[in-house]
Amino acid sequence: MKKIILLLMLSITAGCVDTGRVGLHPHLQTAYFNAHPYQVQSCLFSAAINQRLSLERDDPLPGGAQRYNLEQGDGTVIAWIETDKFNHSETSVNFFYDAQAADIRAAVATMIAECKSAV
Repeated sequence: MKKIILLLMLSITAGCVDTGRVGLHPHLQTAYFNAHPYQVQSCLFSAAINQRLSLERDDPLPGGAQRYNLEQGDGTVIAWIETDKFNHSETSVNFFYDAQAADIRAAVATMIAECKSAV
């Protein structure tokens, strides 16, 4: 009986991660922008809306990078996005998504192109 209770407690505290449509082994695409991280983040919010998606802030990484979830209208996470200052004048953005999903790949490419021309 004690083993069952212990296993139940371990499973509850371990938790589960819903990867949405990102998958367990996502593709990484990195883009660099000649702008401050806040300008890039603002542009990404607008670009997501233009794609009928939303960008939801997640907990920041220990090094200071900001994390976001790119979500469809139903709340399904389709990509993870991390923004960080690359050097004095550049911002790096990492997009993690399922490379097999053509709609996600196209949305990410459009967001990158839109923000590269806007900032």
